[in-house]
Amino acid sequence: MPDNLPEEITVDIAEWVERAKSDPAAYAERQATEIFLNTLGTTEPYCGKFFLKGGILMGVVYESPRHTADIDFSTDLEPTPEMIDHLRESLDSTFLRVAAKLGYLDTICKVQTIKPRPRLDNFSTAQAPSFEVSVAYARRGTNQEKLLEQGKCATVINADISFREPVGGIQIVRLGNDGPTISAYSLSDVIAEKFRALLQQEIRNRFRRQDIYDLDILIRKFPLDQEEKSKLHALLLKKCQARDISPKQTSLEQEEIIRRAKSEWETQKLEIGNLPDFDKCFRFVNDFYKSLPW
Repeated sequence: MPDNLPEEITVDIAEWVERAKSDPAAYAERQATEIFLNTLGTTEPYCGKFFLKGGILMGVVYESPRHTADIDFSTDLEPTPEMIDHLRESLDSTFLRVAAKLGYLDTICKVQTIKPRPRLDNFSTAQAPSFEVSVAYARRGTNQEKLLEQGKCATVINADISFREPVGGIQIVRLGNDGPTISAYSLSDVIAEKFRALLQQEIRNRFRRQDIYDLDILIRKFPLDQEEKSKLHALLLKKCQARDISPKQTSLEQEEIIRRAKSEWETQKLEIGNLPDFDKCFRFVNDFYKSLPW
């Protein structure tokens, strides 16, 4: 972590929730997400130790129009099997109080599953272990409430918690003027991780349609000077080294990386509406990538 104190920003998460009011399913999902984030911000010892990243960070902090339900974190806590039960109990014991404080008196949240990746016999020694957490949510008095109590609820939000992830810097995000704070990736960390995710596509058999779009937004909205580019480059190398990747100036131009990033590009129209041209976005992002001090 850097020695200087992290920046604190305040976000209007209630306004982010209200943006989905015309879609009842998305509206309920965002309310559950608000409960979950506020719960993490008040639950010891996890508050301040889980660093928000990914699509929810893009939507809430950077006001991206792209919709996503998945919540991604990294943490500097050491991964242990015992954390599974402790995390479950800590969240479940806090959800009700947080929901009431936010005014969601009819919403019930409960951890449905926490799955370690890889499995427990290799979890603590793995290079990049993670938890896949699903949190069920339901309205009181509905059939979904009964299914929630049985661990079979169909309405869930998913959170991925990654361990042993290099973090260059964090910012403190306050959820509303009087709300709790959560830790989140700095801008450089968000950009570096998205570049690494693109470079990892073939290795992990992924198709990262969203990263070129997100990078195009971030780089245009927050231009970096040469000093910031140097820090970003060093952070990117560190993140890649942690996953046994050796990036080069031309790495993003590999045919398979471009194919995978583009293959599902058009499906984002359902989330975004006015989707920009992939080739134009890719050229802009690749020019920025190549301008780093290789």
